[in-house]
Amino acid sequence: MNNSKIRALLIDDEPMALRSLERMLLKHCPEINVIGKTINPEEAVTLINDKKPDVLFLDIAMPRLDGFELLEQIDYKNAQVIFITAYDEYALQAFKTAAADYLLKPIDKEELIQAVNKVAQLLDTDTTQNYIADLFERLQKTNNKISSIGLPTMEGLDFVKTDTIIYCHSDGNYTEIFLNDKRKILVTRKIKYIEEKLDAAQFVRVHNSYLVNLNHVEKYIKGRGGTLIMVNGDSIPVSVRKKNDFLDSF
Repeated sequence: MNNSKIRALLIDDEPMALRSLERMLLKHCPEINVIGKTINPEEAVTLINDKKPDVLFLDIAMPRLDGFELLEQIDYKNAQVIFITAYDEYALQAFKTAAADYLLKPIDKEELIQAVNKVAQLLDTDTTQNYIADLFERLQKTNNKISSIGLPTMEGLDFVKTDTIIYCHSDGNYTEIFLNDKRKILVTRKIKYIEEKLDAAQFVRVHNSYLVNLNHVEKYIKGRGGTLIMVNGDSIPVSVRKKNDFLDSF
């Protein structure tokens, strides 16, 4: 960076967390110049494109747009990313592999300093000029290895292995995820969002309201559309329109 300050944007839907992060950066990371901050992920898209920061401090779990969806929407890709989350799950290791770093809430001073130092080093040595595109490529490779998905909930993100998902049921603007350990997770996204995140070779939409894991289908009962019996005993209707798609999957 040639001794120039690192221009940073802070994005977190929690106002107190945003203010706390800014205070810590001002106090402990003099090389950072905070050029903008917002609690609104949609506003963040405009800010990033307009201000073209060197680094984003980006909360993962936000309403309407999570951190990954936000990154997909921006045009400006030449920014390093430090993810921020309250959830210390095994899948977060993927973020550390793919992104510059990630920070757990409440943010630790030493970890913040280390993350900023890492960004400064990357900005000095990495000349790809397409950091976010590279981030998605690395994240995809890592996610393929761990075969997990982050599911947005009212509390934040739940990380589950995709092969533990039996089926998904649409509940309006929400989706119920049924797992093989008998848990049920209410996801704050429509079923189409979940469908797009899962492997189409393993998960098939058999009804407008149902997305099933083919590995957990125990039986198909003939009918106009038909009915599936899943490994947990639940019955899933197959729509007439989706019947051939399901049968062609086998």
